[in-house]
Amino acid sequence: MAFSKGKRIEDETSKRIVDLAVNIGCREGTDALTVTRLCRELSCDRRVIYNRFRDIDEINLIVAQRCNEELMAAAREALNPQAGFFDNFSALIRTAFSYIYEKNAHFQHYTALYQVADGGVKNQIFQDLTVMIEEGKAAGHVRAETDSHSAAQNVWILLTGIGGMLAANVNYPYQDGLNTLLYGVDAILSYMKF
Repeated sequence: MAFSKGKRIEDETSKRIVDLAVNIGCREGTDALTVTRLCRELSCDRRVIYNRFRDIDEINLIVAQRCNEELMAAAREALNPQAGFFDNFSALIRTAFSYIYEKNAHFQHYTALYQVADGGVKNQIFQDLTVMIEEGKAAGHVRAETDSHSAAQNVWILLTGIGGMLAANVNYPYQDGLNTLLYGVDAILSYMKF
């Protein structure tokens, strides 16, 4: 992911920076993830970081993408090829929520990070849910007039918002959070059904 004549390329140093950033960010949080800390642990100059990344915000978004890919990979394991679309969608959300809950609050923070781009909000979980809903539409399981983007965004907000509430409040029981999430997701899914 280094810059060479204005083009981003992959190299071993970029990979080491991202791996270290994921380790620090998910274990200790965004306050601990600084360019100074990365340079100290990699025994390098700040230019090494800034030649590859715009700033620490870009690195945090890359950490979030990695966390979200990990989360969605774990959630996809809950999918059953014999189950229907809506059963699989609910299983994926339930598994994702449990995975977020089992991780620490720093990981939970990264699942909610997003980037605002020309096309709207960008977040790996949100994008994966949009694709899944589009696939459901293509297969004839989801109403064609369903706005996949809006439906996925609402599920993502529920998933990360309630996950954040659990992370911030030790007195908020997991089962209450899961029940609230599933109630909201069921409302969205009922709209998507024929």
